[in-house]
Amino acid sequence: STPTQLLPFLLLLARTYSAYCDDDDDLLTFKLNNGIHIPLVGMGVGNLQHELIPQVVSANLMPSQDIRLIDTAHNSHNEQILGQAVASFDAASRAQTRGGGGSSDKPPPLHVVTKVWYTHLGYERTKISVRESLDQLASKNTRQVYVHMLLHWPRCNDELEWMNCEEEENNLPQFVKDAGPPPHLDKQNAWKDSWRALEEMYNEHAAERHRSAGVDGKPIIASIGVSNFELDDMKALIEFAHVWPQIYQGNSWLIFHDPHLMTFLRAHDIFFQTYAVMFGIIQRRQDSPSAFHILSTVSRELTETIQSSNPDNVATQPTEATIMLAYLVHSNIGIIPRAAATAHQHENSPSSIKAVIQHLTPDRIEKLERAIPALMKGEKLYTSVSFLNALEGAILIHWMHPDTNEEVVVSDLIHPGSVEVQQTHPGHIFVAYDAERKIRKEFVVGAGYGEEQQFRVEL
Repeated sequence: STPTQLLPFLLLLARTYSAYCDDDDDLLTFKLNNGIHIPLVGMGVGNLQHELIPQVVSANLMPSQDIRLIDTAHNSHNEQILGQAVASFDAASRAQTRGGGGSSDKPPPLHVVTKVWYTHLGYERTKISVRESLDQLASKNTRQVYVHMLLHWPRCNDELEWMNCEEEENNLPQFVKDAGPPPHLDKQNAWKDSWRALEEMYNEHAAERHRSAGVDGKPIIASIGVSNFELDDMKALIEFAHVWPQIYQGNSWLIFHDPHLMTFLRAHDIFFQTYAVMFGIIQRRQDSPSAFHILSTVSRELTETIQSSNPDNVATQPTEATIMLAYLVHSNIGIIPRAAATAHQHENSPSSIKAVIQHLTPDRIEKLERAIPALMKGEKLYTSVSFLNALEGAILIHWMHPDTNEEVVVSDLIHPGSVEVQQTHPGHIFVAYDAERKIRKEFVVGAGYGEEQQFRVEL
């Protein structure tokens, strides 16, 4: 599909941004199909080094960052570290309050997305995994934790080099092995039994969800969902599920490479949350420099706009990464970028993203609709120009070298009424000559990357 063909799809995917802002503090949120509002902007700690988690969590819970959603996984073995980091931050905040230097308000709720690993697929094994996650995320503080519990993968796949089905099964604790059969021996059905377990545990938390408070401050299962499922698995899930999934978490490349899955998720009101945005897109700048150039242009424009409207806020300089994330959030796609560096954490913060969204004019959105699909696919982006020969005789099209002004023939003879199309760059110059070189017409490309421009060669 071309970027132009994908535009209607994304417009259908996007819903009105203002409709999903929390009334109390204008948070960027999305209403799940069960009525729960989930933050659109989060942070990932799944593969973050354990020793970095306390500092990163503390920095991102600060009001300046105001992260309200953290993504991890049971197989990352860091849920307890995360729970303790949140408790330590809240304890320090309370101590500061008692000292007269902080607010006495109760800390805002925290949403945590975590996942059941494929070794724990199956009814009883999944229940073990979920209980362990809830216990490890529990902490003695005043903050309510909402847990979004996903199945990490539908099955272990021996064809993937990093999946070691037999070895991982052998390394499990004996009590997990005793809880149910090895899921890699029943790859088509084990995840279905897991979903039945998730449904039951989700329903057990219905009362807590209704009153927005867990028993003794324990985490509440706010939603259930899946990650990395293919379309056939999703169709099978919808067919037998009593509770439809509220969340689908997947790689960023799915947004443009798998429109069938994205259409299915939209049709069934399943929220799409994406990971690997930076690795999958921003690092492809060398494959599609012209597309990345558009992001850089929008970044410069927004920096000037934001700073002119708020001269005191000199720190707000949206980078290409922030532009990319804001575009996804504007389309109501959840993001969970991982960042250990302070500068990157600021780029990814809700406040930075919201500042960009507020200035995403239709013209800027149109530019991003052209650039981002090319970046996601690693495709080069050009400007398409066409030349209609309105003369009575044949013509030739020449391209003018921008450094030497040498005119290079780039077309065959174009007969009267015919059209020649060239892929080029903004600002480049073309020259049309008649066959006898008595007529010379010069054309400057004014269209941007991903745009089209039509020229008429006439007297």
